[in-house]
Amino acid sequence: MSAQPDLPNDSDRFRAMALVNYGHFTSMRVAGGRVRGLARHLERLDRDARVVFGRGLDEDRVRAAIRAAVAGVDRPVAARVTAHAPGFDPRSPESDVEPEVVVTLGELPAARPEPLRVRTAGYQRDLPQVKHVGTFGLFYQRRLARAAGFDDVLFVTPDGQVSEGSTWNVCFLDGDTVVWPSAPALPGISMGLVQSGLLRLGAEVRVRPVLVEELPGFRAAFATNALSPVRPISHVDDTAYQPDDTAAARLLRCHDLTAGERV
Repeated sequence: MSAQPDLPNDSDRFRAMALVNYGHFTSMRVAGGRVRGLARHLERLDRDARVVFGRGLDEDRVRAAIRAAVAGVDRPVAARVTAHAPGFDPRSPESDVEPEVVVTLGELPAARPEPLRVRTAGYQRDLPQVKHVGTFGLFYQRRLARAAGFDDVLFVTPDGQVSEGSTWNVCFLDGDTVVWPSAPALPGISMGLVQSGLLRLGAEVRVRPVLVEELPGFRAAFATNALSPVRPISHVDDTAYQPDDTAAARLLRCHDLTAGERV
């Protein structure tokens, strides 16, 4: 009987990540060692760790992990910082445990992605205010939407309010007013940067309930996400929105008013 190879030293850590679907993360664009909205990402990681694990995440540890991951990488990349706890026991989930972080890198999406064609679906993530790793439901809904000929999915609450996309926030243009749904949703980093920029420029911004039957009355719609900060939406179900490159550029300028921070 042949000898079994030694397991890598970190096998227990990755086994826990694979077998226990419990943790949270944030994704960011890293370019030249800088991240736009880094303070918001660090705040999210610490806040979510306190909710999920009962203990926060030290900022310096997170920064060091990101720096180590991107060392020697000379092009912009997508970095995902995942917080997990090898000591978490599903049989005693009430116990506070010390979280660890793992940073993985990936390619960024196209600089100018095509407009999204999305369909609505009744769905709400568990604990929507936390960017947790429980992504089965939202990816399954995206799968169903793509199988039906759409690019992605826009979630609607049981009482008919638009909330968020599968991995993005959504906003609509009502004349010159930018409208964000108030239904429970993940507070996206790019959403926050766009909103902050709009307010700095004195633009009209509203956060209110958005009912699905209102969608034909808006003149444009956009998805915001850390890796694709502003992406036009061309269709929601049978509602078509005319391309508005001027509005898209304006929202992106608002996003970019926040300078990148050194990791």
